[in-house]
Order: sequence, then structure tokens, then C-alpha cells
Amino acid sequence: MILQNVESPSRTIVRVACLSALLLLGFASANRAHAETKEMDAAVSSVTQVKQEDNKKAPVHIKVDPNDRELIFHMPVLNPGDVFKQKPERLEVFQQDHSPLKGREVLLLIHGGGGEYQDMFRWDKVLAYFDAEPQFKKKFKVFLLRYDTTDSLNDEIEQAKKLIPELAKGAGKPITIMALSMGGNVVQGAITDPEVDDCVDRAICMGTPFHGSPLFSADWYQYSLLQHKFGPFTRMMDAVDYRLYFSKHKNYQADLKWDNLDGGIPAIGSFKGLTPIGPKGNLTPEKDSGSVLRKINESGVDKAKIIAYAGYLVTPEVLCMTKKRRLESYILAPYRFLTVRMPAQLGREQPALKVLSTKIGKVKAADESGLSTKKFALNDGITPIASALFLPPQVVRDYPILKEDDLPSLRPHLDIRLGRVFRNIDHVTFVDGAPPHRGTKFMKDELHPEDGAHTIFDWMLDELLERDQGYRDDDELIITRSSG
Repeated sequence: MILQNVESPSRTIVRVACLSALLLLGFASANRAHAETKEMDAAVSSVTQVKQEDNKKAPVHIKVDPNDRELIFHMPVLNPGDVFKQKPERLEVFQQDHSPLKGREVLLLIHGGGGEYQDMFRWDKVLAYFDAEPQFKKKFKVFLLRYDTTDSLNDEIEQAKKLIPELAKGAGKPITIMALSMGGNVVQGAITDPEVDDCVDRAICMGTPFHGSPLFSADWYQYSLLQHKFGPFTRMMDAVDYRLYFSKHKNYQADLKWDNLDGGIPAIGSFKGLTPIGPKGNLTPEKDSGSVLRKINESGVDKAKIIAYAGYLVTPEVLCMTKKRRLESYILAPYRFLTVRMPAQLGREQPALKVLSTKIGKVKAADESGLSTKKFALNDGITPIASALFLPPQVVRDYPILKEDDLPSLRPHLDIRLGRVFRNIDHVTFVDGAPPHRGTKFMKDELHPEDGAHTIFDWMLDELLERDQGYRDDDELIITRSSG
């Protein structure tokens, strides 16, 4: 997530995709595939240290010189190209440069799953764009948080409850947070503490599974694979991929499962496919719903602090399947296999998210009539829109998002500070800036189309600088920046 999620999609997808390729080509047995997974994981993660739990729970200290008129923070500077290969033993905070605060606000960036091993924790493109805006550098000093995304979410939240107040105390005023995917879940849990909540001015959370995702509800997702209209080998391959990946990322399934706020997890009981490999499981609401996020949400999150960005990919599950479109789908199936499925098997991140988006869209949810499909069709490859927008339980039940036309009805029912929904982008577009298709980078907010079309990074800048949205000339803005 996560994932992506999985919010860490790059390492996640490489491991899962390579396994799928091996299974598909028949080069190895399941045991051999599992060994390859370990080798791939070692290559990506490099050195993994044994955690010292006592150190992880130690308080986080941010050194600030109180006698310095310019307020200097004494902490490491994170430079472009700095890549860490060891797990963080506890939350770590870095500053973008050594410049003093000089009355500016603190902007804390919190990465998503796997970001702790990426260049600038995967904020490199975002920061390069932001730094080209003079008003941004005048208003904010940037800090970056690094944490272990394979650790228990509750452990990371408890550490964040110590770090955020210290950072705000050093700045002398509440801070602004921008978080991707499960980084937003860290914020979600931390601001349930009134002291931490007072230290946060606002939090821009992108693709965050506030209510979790069916992707991480193991038996529910496996049951959906069993219902797919694919051959038994394809279902078996997907089931093995899924189990092998999550055997090394059990915290996602423990912490980020759908919290069942809508009662959508069906009571199926035991099920299995044609082979012992699967799909198989025992699907019950009690077993497959996420208690961690449910407890966090029930403890009281100050949703007025949250600006939530959601995205969704346009897949066959989203579009109305007329006879003509269904025929086109059958005709184009080989092309999609070559351009989407195979690149996903070879580790291409955006094709893999598109494959996941389709599978999440086919997850069957329970309603008053029994089972209905496509309840999660609008998702970014990891997080459904209802989860990313942090919708209240009653809204999710009364206004199910079954198709794109259902989006405008959500606008009056949002109880967060602001919610935005972007069409045909995936989980990593928020930090990569590029949509997963050939087309314009200028996108509208489907909930507020009157705000115009801008690049995703300009949407973020608008939020941070609190400037008015509208139909401005973004092309001219980009030309000015690149020429400068």
C-alpha cells in the first residue's frame, strides 16, 4: 500500500510479477517460485537488520537551537540520490536543506509503502516541481519522515504521536502534512490524540485507505478470484502470487483490511478451487474485516483536518458494458494481454496496478439483495474511492459508488475538509505526476469540475498555497518554470 497500494508498489509488484511470469512460463514449481521470491526480496531490500524493539519504542528527539533567532533544526539533510538499504529502527525525520525556518511553515512529507528505500522516499518529482515555485519556498520548509512500512501500523502511529508535537513545538506553530497511501493512515491514527491534533494544521492524504481495501482482506480477495471468468490455471497463478507476496507483508493484511463499515463482507464460509493451490479460504465478516482501522475511526479522527485525494482507473468494471463495448472488449483481449497483463508480469508498476484495479472491481460485496458486484470498481489499483475519501459509514451504505455517474451525489455528504477525485489515474500518479495512459496530464476534479483542469502537482500546490483554483493557463506556467 500500501498500499500503493502494496500504497509500496514498486518492490511489491516486482516480486509478485516475477513469480507470475515464472508460473506462467512453467519454468519452475511453486517451491522454486517461492525461492525466487526470497532472492528478489533480498535484491530489492539488500541488508535487513534484526529490529531492536527497545530502540523502536525509544522517544524521537528533534534538536532545535532555541537561542538561534533564525530557528535552526539539527537533523540530517536528505539529498537527491540518497537511498537507504537498511530498515529504519524507528521513525526518522530529515530536512530538505540546512536553511533556517525564518518564519516559514513546516511541511512534513510521509511516504507510502516501500518508500523508505526510494530516492527522497519517492518525493523527488514532487519536490522538484514544488521547488520551482518561488511562493512555495517562501512559505514552507520541507521535512521528510522515514518509517518501516512492514511494521505494525499501531507501532508507527505511537511513534508519530511523539514526533509530530516535537516538530510543531520546534516550529512554534502547527505543521502541514502531505502523506501518500499508508502514510495517511499513520496521520489518521496519530491525530486521534488531542495533543497531536492541535499540532497539525491540515493533512493532504493521497490514495490513503482510511477504511482499508478489499485487496488486503485475504479470503474475500481469494473468493473474488474464484469467481473470475478465467481458466483454472490463471486463477491458480493469481492465488499463488497473492499468498506468496503477503507471506512477507502480513502487516498489510493485519492492519489495512476493509473495515467493513458498510457490512459489505459476505458470509460465505469455506471455499476452494479445483486444485489444492487455490483459490481457497474461509470467508466470514468476523475473520476478514479490519479491526485496526475500525478502532482508530471509532476513537475519533478530526476529519476537518483532512484533505483527501482519490483516483480511479477506467476499466471494463467502470464502463457500462453495452453489447458493442463487450464485443470490443473480446476483440481487444489479446492486445490487452500483451500491453497490460504481460508488462505487469514483468514488473511494470502501472500495468500491475491496472490489473489489480480490475480484480478489486470484481470483488463481490454483500447488500440487501445478497451479493452485488462492482461496488469497488472505482479504485486506483489499491484504494477504493469510498476509502480514499474517508466517507462516513452511512454514506457508503446509502450512496454506493457503482459507476462514475454516482460521484456528484457524494459532494454534499463529505465530512472531511476537502475531497477531490481524479479520473483515470492510479495509485502512483500522485508522486510520479504522470497518468497511466497516453494523454494529457491536466486533470479535473470530478467532484468540483468548476475548478478547472491542472496537473496533479499543481492541484497539490493550490492546496498548500491556498490559492484559488480555476481555468488558468497551466501550459504557460509549466513553460515559465522549465525556462527558469
